[in-house]
Amino acid sequence: MSALSYGLIISKLSVKNFATFDDQTINFVNGFNAIIGETGSGKSLVLDALQLILGGRADKKLIRKGHEFAVVESSFECSDSYIQKYFYDLGYPFDEEITVKRVLYSSGKTKSFLNHQSCSLATLSDFAKRFIDLVGQFENQKLLASAYQLKLLDNFGLNQVLQQEYQSLYDKLIQKREALLLLKKSAKELAQKKDYLDFQISEFSKLEPSVEREEELLDKKRILQNLEENKSVIAEFNTLFDGDESNLGISTMLGRLENLLSSKLISEEDLNSFYNAKECITNLNYKINNSLDVDFDEQDFEDVIDELDQYSKLKRKYSVETKELSELYAKLIKEREELENIDQQIVDLKSHISKIEKQATKLAVELHERRCDQAKSLSKLLTKEVRKLRMIEATIKIELSKQQELNSTGMSQIHFQAETNPGEGYYHIKDIASGGELSRILLALRTVLSSKDSINIFLFDEIDSGIGGETATCVGKALNKVSLNSQVIAITHLAQIAKFADKLLYTYKSIKLFNDEKRTVSQIKEINDAKNSAELSQMAGL
Repeated sequence: MSALSYGLIISKLSVKNFATFDDQTINFVNGFNAIIGETGSGKSLVLDALQLILGGRADKKLIRKGHEFAVVESSFECSDSYIQKYFYDLGYPFDEEITVKRVLYSSGKTKSFLNHQSCSLATLSDFAKRFIDLVGQFENQKLLASAYQLKLLDNFGLNQVLQQEYQSLYDKLIQKREALLLLKKSAKELAQKKDYLDFQISEFSKLEPSVEREEELLDKKRILQNLEENKSVIAEFNTLFDGDESNLGISTMLGRLENLLSSKLISEEDLNSFYNAKECITNLNYKINNSLDVDFDEQDFEDVIDELDQYSKLKRKYSVETKELSELYAKLIKEREELENIDQQIVDLKSHISKIEKQATKLAVELHERRCDQAKSLSKLLTKEVRKLRMIEATIKIELSKQQELNSTGMSQIHFQAETNPGEGYYHIKDIASGGELSRILLALRTVLSSKDSINIFLFDEIDSGIGGETATCVGKALNKVSLNSQVIAITHLAQIAKFADKLLYTYKSIKLFNDEKRTVSQIKEINDAKNSAELSQMAGL
């Protein structure tokens, strides 16, 4: 089978100074890889190394004795554009293969690398959860999670389009609900400062401040001040010109002077000059009084001064100039408008949310009803597959209950149950006591759904626990079937399972000399012809 039929495969694993391994490279094929060998030969160490690559917890005890560090490195072949985009968006692009490297130090520190860049364990772990699955006796990274079981059911029932349509509505619903919360929070905050806001606006509304208005007031102030000052001067001038009770005015004195001059004390020419001078003074008095014939309004002047004083107080209070004062006033007006409009905005948004909820609920109900029908079909298929794995009396039952509240997947709560002994009742698969039975149920699920799942690589640890004979043969066939769509790497002690492998990885121990010291070393022999291998015959006791 070509690598292109798989989206992702582990092509190579290299370990150095890792437990009993000195320096070993293991090549995997894109089918069923069976790890075999005597107990204690190092079979589980291969999966331990793979789990480290996939973000597993590091233990410095795995460092080979006498060394300061251990290195585990793996290469993945990838032909899936979705996975390629996933790494590109993550910031770890690759050309031909994905490379992952972990270095363990005797100090307890570790370093991780993805596509030759330093990365976090969380990054490796997320990669593993998306595309790689570990099925052990009592654990499973994804299959025991309700959310993932529901996703598998949707994949089985081809509900992706409907689910995506619902998801889009649900995302919009969440956004609108968050917007409503923010709006309510804003309304509460605005309401709390409403009184102060109204007080501030009342201060400003008396002025409606603007640079132009302030300049107009200052001009008017200057005019009125000049008018008052000039009137005082003119009053004194008029007293001098017209006289008062105590003194003769210039006008009277000029009249007397004219009478004296008419007695021919001076020449005709000088007399005319006098007449002209008298007329000029009289005309000047008239013009001055006429030009200032404006009443000075004391109240108007006080109003101007008061308004300018308010400008000064506001500028001092808010530490701004007149231009910023007008901007602040506009801002306060806008805040009050928001306060006045926010209640209506809340009503409108609630109405919009209600419409989205109705649409989303309608889709969720449709999705739930389809899932219920599909769950019955999938239950029958899984029961049939489990019984092929020699759980003759077992029955798988997938039921769904309807939740009141919508969530990201709709309103369906999945219940994945199994009855392994007739009449003893159904239990959630994670609560089944037998690890072997759980492994076979999970293998049956993998067999039915592997072609419709995003998982590309399956690691089966001790899949043959507690079984033998015909059951083992059935498990081997099932693993081979899963490997038609996804790469399988499994540890097994049974020839009935191993004979279905595309490649055997035979682990064994030997004694070697290192600096004149005898050391135990685990090694792996790669066998591509499983059925005709001596190792398989040895497993079968032939």
